[in-house]
Amino acid sequence: MSGDRVPRRPAQGAWAPTFGFPGRSAETSAGTLAQEFLDAIADRAVWATPIRNESGEIVDFELRAASPTAMNTAGLIGLAQPGRLMRQDNPEIGDTEVWECMLRVMESGKAEEIARYEHSESEDGVVRHANYAVARIGDGLLISWTRLDEEERLAMRLRHTERLGNLGWVHWGLYSGEIIWSPQLYAIHGRDPDDGPLDLQEYRAIVHPDDLVIFDQAIAMLTETDGPCEFEVRIRVPDGLRLIRACIEARRDIRGRPIEVHGVLQDITHWQRTADQLADVRQRLEEESQLTAELQHIIMPVQNEPFPEADLEVAVRYLPAQMEPLGGDWYQAIHVSDEEVLLAVGDVAGHGLPAASAMAKLRHAITGLAFAQHDPGEILVVLNRLLQRMRPDVIATAVVAHYRSTDRTFTWAHAGHPPILLVRGDTVRPLFHTGMMLGVSQQVTYCCDRVRLEPDDLVVMFTDGLIERPGRDLAEGLDVLCTAIADAVRARPADRLAAVMGVLEPSNPRDDTCMLVARVMPARAPIPATA
Repeated sequence: MSGDRVPRRPAQGAWAPTFGFPGRSAETSAGTLAQEFLDAIADRAVWATPIRNESGEIVDFELRAASPTAMNTAGLIGLAQPGRLMRQDNPEIGDTEVWECMLRVMESGKAEEIARYEHSESEDGVVRHANYAVARIGDGLLISWTRLDEEERLAMRLRHTERLGNLGWVHWGLYSGEIIWSPQLYAIHGRDPDDGPLDLQEYRAIVHPDDLVIFDQAIAMLTETDGPCEFEVRIRVPDGLRLIRACIEARRDIRGRPIEVHGVLQDITHWQRTADQLADVRQRLEEESQLTAELQHIIMPVQNEPFPEADLEVAVRYLPAQMEPLGGDWYQAIHVSDEEVLLAVGDVAGHGLPAASAMAKLRHAITGLAFAQHDPGEILVVLNRLLQRMRPDVIATAVVAHYRSTDRTFTWAHAGHPPILLVRGDTVRPLFHTGMMLGVSQQVTYCCDRVRLEPDDLVVMFTDGLIERPGRDLAEGLDVLCTAIADAVRARPADRLAAVMGVLEPSNPRDDTCMLVARVMPARAPIPATA
């Protein structure tokens, strides 16, 4: 076709067939009847009339009617198509086998068919296949087609689904004797498709003897109840045993007797093996977690109830990290004499056995140092040297305090640790004191600070897991903690120790947290003299 051919519409009535409907014009009868006809069919079909140039050659076809399921490459369906031009919407149709067929049928009036026509639609480039049928109706063409790619793609998706899920479907005709297995079912059972499928009795023969009861009960249920039946059995195949999960259902006749069994069989051998392995791992982790908790308790036992030390009432709590229960946070409360108590809280960097090992060394060392009449600063000097000598790869923080009940003097020293909190009345005051972390440098000294406590005062010692939170400054976390403690003791003045312990919750679940709270008990009344 030359490029100077201009499409034009045929003269009014020139293309319209006369169907002999009384009271209808030729044009109205053609368009209306064609659409009514196409509305009643399920196939994809259109009725189109030719567009000719000045020389009378057909250069395009105009869609005049379309079936409800007809779709062009523009995505238009059914009645949305009439009035459009075929080559305008589908330029690739020109000079194709379909186009030549349309011209021949229009010329000869003899219907033709094209089997498995291959074409590529421009919007995605995917090769598709269809069967075409072209017939002349009046002065137009009835073009119908069946897209084979939909059936092929559906079959391919079904095959992929069976392969990915390692499953297949089965049909057992109980009276007809017809048995159909999908291809994947042969692969699951290690069976050659040329050998054909197994009937129910033959299938029962490959079920593991220990699972025959399950299989027989499932088949019996099909005769007694409606709906699907699910079960799992082991079967014997050439390469060993496989675990099959089956979901089967019976189709019944008008008397309610099962005449067919349909089902889906899935090989879950690998899934079950993986599930068993996961269960073993889970059990092993639970056992390791229990051992870890026991080891943590052995290294650092924590008393659940407050306990007296001199004239102090002491309460402690240890909360392990969620991901690693074995940590390096520790506390110590040592009754040095009737009037003296040593209190300490520390934090070894890291988690796991290395941190716990270093923590145990520091905690045990401070026990001996408590009875050597060293002040808190001197104790920190020794702990620092011990860490440098025995675990040079580890750093830690600590706060050590000494309390003397005779004059209620509280002496403390810090090694890079969060400050002690002094709670007096409903006021909370951090006791700031500087000091280098343990394990950083061997040549370091620590100095002490002192404060005189009053009856009912509380001192709060803790590790940074109590105030540390990702994205939040430690100073902000300390302010939040002080406010929470002040509100708690204001709300429960009669039980100040329990009130403070109640609000001490770690802000960072990924870090372990250790807390120690000591309350100065009111002075005891003098014991009256006996007569």
